[in-house]
Amino acid sequence: MSEQERRRIGRELEISSGLSADPFASAVRVTRMPMIITNPREDDNPIVFCNDAFLRLTGYDRDEIIGRNCRFLQGPATNQDDVGRLRDAIDARQSIEIDLLNYRKDGTTFWNALLVSPVFQDGELAYFFASQFDVTDRKRAEEHRFLLNRELDHRVKNTLATVQSVVLQTLRDAKVPSNVASAVSGRIQALARSHDVLTAEAWASALLSDVVKGALEPLHASVGDRLTVEGPEVRLKPRIATMLSLAVHEMAENALQHGSLSNREGTVEIRWSVDDDHLDFGWYEHGGPPVSQPTRTGYGTRIVERVLAAEFAGTATIEFKPEGFTFRLRAPLQPLGREATSWTFP
Repeated sequence: MSEQERRRIGRELEISSGLSADPFASAVRVTRMPMIITNPREDDNPIVFCNDAFLRLTGYDRDEIIGRNCRFLQGPATNQDDVGRLRDAIDARQSIEIDLLNYRKDGTTFWNALLVSPVFQDGELAYFFASQFDVTDRKRAEEHRFLLNRELDHRVKNTLATVQSVVLQTLRDAKVPSNVASAVSGRIQALARSHDVLTAEAWASALLSDVVKGALEPLHASVGDRLTVEGPEVRLKPRIATMLSLAVHEMAENALQHGSLSNREGTVEIRWSVDDDHLDFGWYEHGGPPVSQPTRTGYGTRIVERVLAAEFAGTATIEFKPEGFTFRLRAPLQPLGREATSWTFP
C-alpha cells in the first residue's frame, strides 16, 4: 500500500462522524455490519481497514487489528478444513461464503458468517473486502434441533422395537404362520428405515433416492449390483416418503421370493424422471422366472397400486409381464415436496 493510500485511510478513520468525502467509506464506517479490508499486495495479506462494528464484534482495539492477518481470530476449535477452504478461495482470488468459529479478545467464541470478495482495479487484485455477521444464535438453534432430532430418533426406534416385539409375540401366541409374522416384521422395519431418512432431514422432507435406497438396504449384501437405482433429485413430504418406503419394501420382498431376485441372474431397475412438472417412477424386473397374474390381490399389491397412487395423487399401474414384474407411477411434482416443520427454537 502506498503512503498516500495509508494517509487517506488514516484520515477516514479519524473522522468522528459517519460523514466522509468518500460515500463508500462513510457507509462502511457507520454500518452495523462488521467489515474489514485486507491488502494482498503486502506480505501476509494484512488488514488495512476495519470499521467500529468489527471492533465491537471482536473486542479488539483498532491498533491491535490493523496490520495483522485475520487468522488471529481463529482458535483451537476452529475447523481447519473450513480454514483450508477459505485459504484456497483467497489464493484463487475467488469470493467465498463460509461459517467459521472465531474467538474474541476475551477468549469467548462466536460463529462468524464470513463473506470474502476480491476487489480488482484495472484488472489487478487490489484488496479483499470481508463482511462478518455473528450467527451464534442460529448455530445454537441448529445444534439444539440436531440434539432433539437425535433424541426423537432414539425414542421412536425404541417404540418401533417394542411394537415389533409385542406384535410378533401376539402372532406367535395366536399360532399365526411364520411367513405372516415375518411379513409384519419386515414392514415395521421398513417404517423404521424411512424414519431414519426423515430424521436426517429434520422431518421436513426426504430425497426420493434416499428413501428407495433405505428401503432396499437389507438386500444389498445378498444381491449387490443386481439392483439399479437412478433418477434426479426429488423431495418428498414425510407421509409420502413413508408410504413409498413401504411400497418399495413390498416390491423388494416379492422380487426376492417370487420375482427376478429369486434366482442368481435376475435384476431390478428402479428409475424415475421428471417432465412436464410430473414425476414418472418405475420398478422394472428382468431375468427372473416367468411371471403370471396372481389369483388374488394381497396387502403388498394394495399398498403399491392403490395406497401409493392415492398418496402421490397420481396414477399407478402394475403389470405381471412374462419377462418380469413392472410397476409405474405418474404423479404431479408440485404437491410432493418439502413440508415445513412447525418446530420453533429460541
